[in-house]
Amino acid sequence: MRRVIAIIMAVFIVFNLAGCDAVQRKFTRKKKETKPIPRIYQLKKYDVKPSVALYNKHYAYWQSWMSELIQGLGQNHKRDVVCMSEALNQLHDMQNMLVQEKADAMEKHVRRLEEAKDTIVKEELSQYNKNYVMMTLERADRTIKREFDGANVKKYIKESFEDAPKAVKNPDVPEAATFSASLPRE
Repeated sequence: MRRVIAIIMAVFIVFNLAGCDAVQRKFTRKKKETKPIPRIYQLKKYDVKPSVALYNKHYAYWQSWMSELIQGLGQNHKRDVVCMSEALNQLHDMQNMLVQEKADAMEKHVRRLEEAKDTIVKEELSQYNKNYVMMTLERADRTIKREFDGANVKKYIKESFEDAPKAVKNPDVPEAATFSASLPRE
């Protein structure tokens, strides 16, 4: 009998020490979940028109990317490619804000920079290629700063983006390969 009472007491002590997990979960205070405050976005359609201020913004970005490229040419290939791509993107944006005759004048500089970009992207810059690309970049930088500064092109800014200059055809791509040529005509 003592043995049975000792076993019952041992089981009772073990249950008291271990506790009942379900009972503990039932009586413990739960943390309140805080719901994030929903963000409400009001979409507003902005009517962006070409202006001297917008042109100057793209011009400043172009200057920044171009100076970074000229200063660090050949040190980091990825950085050179990114700087060149961004500088060309800014030039294209500037070109889209100009009337056709001024955009055509900028086109020859854009083509030279695209040739330099191809040289940078395709091959590691040897000393000869680096010097050639550097001269091309510096020449284009000086010319664009002289001819396409915000003060010089004030009278050449378009009224709206709808009268954008025509897209330049790439001589490497045949006419049938372009998207517009593959559309059915009505």
